[in-house]
Amino acid sequence: MDELFFPKGVCIIGASRDPQALGHIILKNILSGGFSGHVYPINPKCEILLGLRCYSSVRDLPTVPDLAILAVPANAVPSVIAECGEKGIPYAVIITAGFKETGEKGAELEREVLRIAREKGVRIVGPNCMGLYNSFNSLTATFTLMVPKKGNISFISQSGAVGTTMLAWAKKAGIGFSKFISIGNESDISLPELLLYLSDDKTTKVITAYMESVKDGRAFLEALRKVSSNKPTIILKVGSTPAGAKAAASHTGAIAVESSVLEGIFRQFSVIQARDTEELFQLAHAFSSLPLPQGSSAAVVSSGGGWAIECADALESSKIRLTPLPESVIKELDGLLPPYWSRRNPLDMVASINSEAYYQAIKLLMESEYDLVFLIGYGVLGSIAIPMAADRDVEYAKKISELVNVYKKPIFVVDVLGEDLSECARTFKQHNLPVFRTVKSAVRVASEMVHYSVRLKSRSKN
Repeated sequence: MDELFFPKGVCIIGASRDPQALGHIILKNILSGGFSGHVYPINPKCEILLGLRCYSSVRDLPTVPDLAILAVPANAVPSVIAECGEKGIPYAVIITAGFKETGEKGAELEREVLRIAREKGVRIVGPNCMGLYNSFNSLTATFTLMVPKKGNISFISQSGAVGTTMLAWAKKAGIGFSKFISIGNESDISLPELLLYLSDDKTTKVITAYMESVKDGRAFLEALRKVSSNKPTIILKVGSTPAGAKAAASHTGAIAVESSVLEGIFRQFSVIQARDTEELFQLAHAFSSLPLPQGSSAAVVSSGGGWAIECADALESSKIRLTPLPESVIKELDGLLPPYWSRRNPLDMVASINSEAYYQAIKLLMESEYDLVFLIGYGVLGSIAIPMAADRDVEYAKKISELVNVYKKPIFVVDVLGEDLSECARTFKQHNLPVFRTVKSAVRVASEMVHYSVRLKSRSKN
């Protein structure tokens, strides 16, 4: 599918003068995104659009683009797809809605479009989708303005709204994406095909997907078999309850699959299942930016005893081990902490406002037998209430972030203030370290990473 994600030319059929029209927004996004290939707006009523010559139809184009973006009324789509095929355009993204998600009449129209596309040799994305984005080709062929920076996460979505949300979250958090594609009704190009493509894509480290239905069960299973053994694959499956299935059917015409069946499949193929959109985002960020834990031994550093206890409870439930502190570590910490510190794991920093102590404690733990470390607190490094300490904390937050690369172990940061109030949290994120707002969410993500690492080792032995 390189011609789809790396086209040498793109035409926008239904490009418009109206700044609110999708055809105008997509054309503008492609141009402002820095795409270097040919861009052809098509509208018989315009001569110039956004500084580009506008063509009356696909037939008039001076070269054959690899990709057509359709933003025309639903009843015009069949004839436009026929023109694309006659011109030799291999791929078409149909933004237009009004197909099987609307009922039988729309489904009949969608079948007609697919029939023509197959007859003319055109592969279709959609209809009823929001387009695609490829940061490694500067291609923003979508109508969202929230485009993240270049990175290593790729995302497939059967929902345009969820896709937009993920891109917006990534942009706000400074997290990079490689590719994004919205597949809508999935009339032709399917989730399994895209999973297989991304499995071999060198710029994709983590594959994520929002899924409402399984179109081809056998193809889906075969794709999971290959992909999950190659890259972390995180899927949020919705529409498994009667109410959710009804909503999905009116959204993309999806057909429900029982959640218990899919959960069993995901376990079998080591697919990581997200429980909601926020968790999908958290898992993607962690898997893309942190090294995998090589075992299940955890240490906890907390600026308050309450969070330490909460974390201990959560870790116990997740089967991650709170290993006792080695005597050598205790001896070193005796020189850093007040004499009344607990001398156990979790390590309560007993309201210390010494950033150096936090750094040295975490460094000691990273050097020792632990496979992963949690850093939990209010402002994280203990001095949130002391304004003059803010600059010092930021410097130590940078130093702590660097420990991840030095020791090749993950640190899970929980800052209950969040990045809006905590300068430390912002600093960690700037250095590509995920920051969680709750202990529970951090432990959940850490647990999935530990279990995934264990499954990888088990597969390699077999």
